[in-house]
This record gives sequence, C-alpha cells and structure tokens, in this order.
Amino acid sequence: MKAKKSFALLMYSVSYIGISILVQTTVKWYQYFYAPPEVNQGGLKVLIPLGLIGFTMIIARIFDGVADPIVAYFSDNTRSKLGRRIPYILYGSLPLCLSFVLIWFPPVQGESILNFIYLTVMLSLFFIFFTIVVAPYLALIGEITANDKERINLTMMQGITQVIGVMVAEAGSGAIIKVSDFRIMGISLGIVSFATLVLTPIFIKEKPQECQVSQYIDHQPCPTLKQPAAGLMSSLSKTLANRNFIYYLVPYLAIWFGINTLTIAMPYISEILLGMSAESSGFLIAGAFVVAVLFSPFLPSITLKYGKKKVMIATSFVFGILLILLGLFGTILTGYAAIAVVLVAGIPLAAALVVPNAMVADIAELDGIETGVRREAMFFGTQGLINKIVIGLSSLVTPLLFKTFGYSSDNPLGLQLCGPIAGLIVMAGIIVLNKYSLQEDKLQAVRRN
Repeated sequence: MKAKKSFALLMYSVSYIGISILVQTTVKWYQYFYAPPEVNQGGLKVLIPLGLIGFTMIIARIFDGVADPIVAYFSDNTRSKLGRRIPYILYGSLPLCLSFVLIWFPPVQGESILNFIYLTVMLSLFFIFFTIVVAPYLALIGEITANDKERINLTMMQGITQVIGVMVAEAGSGAIIKVSDFRIMGISLGIVSFATLVLTPIFIKEKPQECQVSQYIDHQPCPTLKQPAAGLMSSLSKTLANRNFIYYLVPYLAIWFGINTLTIAMPYISEILLGMSAESSGFLIAGAFVVAVLFSPFLPSITLKYGKKKVMIATSFVFGILLILLGLFGTILTGYAAIAVVLVAGIPLAAALVVPNAMVADIAELDGIETGVRREAMFFGTQGLINKIVIGLSSLVTPLLFKTFGYSSDNPLGLQLCGPIAGLIVMAGIIVLNKYSLQEDKLQAVRRN
C-alpha cells in the first residue's frame, strides 16, 4: 500500500512538468513569434505591432487574476463522484493544451488587427484554463499527504519537476523550432504537457464526499466535515483574515518580487555591468536552476529538523544578501565572482520552489480543522491572485528604475539599484515571517485528535 501511494504521489508530481512547460513556453516565445525583429533567422513576419503586443498579455492576465478566486471557490464547493479537484484537472487539461497549441496558429500571415484580437482571446483562454487546472491541482497537496514528511517530500518532487519543465521549455522549445517551426513546437509540447497532466486524474482517486487528509489514496474511512456555506467574497475575506496566511504570504511575495526582478534585470546586468552577451544571462539563470535541483533533495530533511519557518527565514536572508550584492556587479564583483553569486542563488531558489506550497497546505489544513470548512483551493487561489499583482508591480518598477537612474555603460545606476532594492524588500519580509506561529508538531497532534 505504501509503495502504491508513493508511486501515485510521484505521478502527481510529474504533472507539474506539463504545467511548467505550458506557462514557461508561452511567456518565453509569444512576443517573439508575433512581433519578431525585422531581421530574424527564422524568417518570421511581424503579425502584431510591437506597441500593441504587451496589451494582449495584460488583458489575458486580468482574466487570469479574476479567475483565481472564482475557480478556487467553485472547486472548494464542488460535490461530484470524482471529488472536488479531479474533475477540473480531468476536463480542463485538454482545452488548456488546445488553447496553448492554437496560440501558434494566427489567422493572418502578416500584420493585422485580427491577429491582435486572436492572440488576446487565445492568451485569455489559455490563462483561464490554466487556473482551472492548476488551482485545484495545488489544493490536492494538503489532501493527499498524511504528515509533514510526506508533504515536504511531495513539494520537493514538485520543485524538481517544475525545474525540469522550465528546462524543457527553455531548451526543448528552441531545439524544436530550429529543426521545424513554431507550430510543430506548439503541437509537440502541447501533447507532452497533456500526457503529464492526465497522470493526476489517472493515479489520484478522490472520495466523492468530504474526506480528511490522505484518505484519497489509502481508501480509508472519511470523517465528516461541515459543508462550506460561505459565498465567494466571504470565503476570500476569511482567507485574507487568516493571520498565519498573511504572515506567510507577505515574505513569499517579497521573494517572488526579488526573483522576477533578477530575471528581468539579468540580461542588462550581463551585458552592461559584466561585459558578457545578453544571451549569457540565460545560461546563468539555468545554472541557478541546476543548483536548485541539486540542493532540493536535501531540503526535506533540513525542513523536518528545523521547521518550514526557520528554513524560509534562513534562505530569505541568504537571498536578500545575494540580491544586495548585485549592486556591486561590475565594480567589486566581476567575472567568476559574479557568476558564483548567481549560482549560489539556486539554494534559496530551491527553498522558494519547495517550502511555500507545503506551508499553504499546512495553513489550509489547520483552518479546515478549526472551522470545519475546507477551503484549500481558496488559499492557493488567493496566493496566485496576489502573486500575479506583485509580479506585475516588479515588472513596472524595474524598467522605471532603469529609466530614472540609467541603464547604460556610462550611467548604470538603475541597474546597480534594482538588486539592493529587491534585497531590502526580501529582508523586510523576514520581519513579517517572524510572526508566523503555525508549528508542524502541533498540527500533527491536532491531526491525531
């Protein structure tokens, strides 16, 4: 029985490869495909003017953000023979992958307003179906793990499969495009993603009625919980009123503000401050992800020994220091020293990929036990909604710093400031995280009772 459950959890984790491939490939290539440079090796034509391409993603992300709490609410309140989460993953995976494939099939082979409308609709559908699949998928974490060890091991596997998906999207998509074209790339990666996503509904069997943790796979009797009675806004409000969730969420958002700032700034930092090509930044980021994968297997034992809160505080502190050191790139830190700083960032990156989802699952589980109403999807949906807003803010702040303080060889102050500012924000998040009071051993005791 234990081996069967371990295999089911592994298959559940593999689904994250498809999730990661779809979103990473879309974000990486959609702008280049529809608004390529005039001279490009692939012979691509401009399909949408560069000045309009950004609006397609802004509109799609608005639909995406609105969908987060709505999907979470309906998933939490779903009563079906397949359970509360599996129906969304089962029936949402095909339209998700289909909308991804259709992104690469514009209606007009040349610049046209129809392409703008088409891409806006396709991206919006893609992100809506992405939310329909991913919010219930993440909500399963707390429901299919019975104890802290299972939970952190599961999120560790998810962290690794997420990075594998990113690498497939980064290296695999480019390789397919080089030997064929974007359409073949879209079809190929769409099929691969669908094949991994359906592993969750195949191997994870939910009970049709309300069940407590881990009974989905073990087929143990289900204790009765109250039926959710709160409306959408009430459920969202109660989620935001959970103090431990807020104490967790603020530093989590600070970390992703730092990660997004680092991702945006690295091409400029590589070229202007380090004297490397902008493309080299991709290899540096990939190197940090490799370090993250290598470090991830150590995280479960470290987390079980010291607790999730202490691990997040320690890794946030390291990440904050590394971000502040970006301000010394091109002056005190150059060459191998600068590369080493970026690669070491893979260690806190590993923690950011592994520990947070386990913390949300803990918070949602304790909330469900204390209130008698399980709202796991709403916790993950709220996190997704606010995280998208913060990432959007970092995407605005970084170019604003560049424009205000400069990002050229003669005046690189904007580049030198973005790292330290992001680092100080991450450090400030530690102060809030100190107030987090959920202890894993007490949660385990509550489970037994």
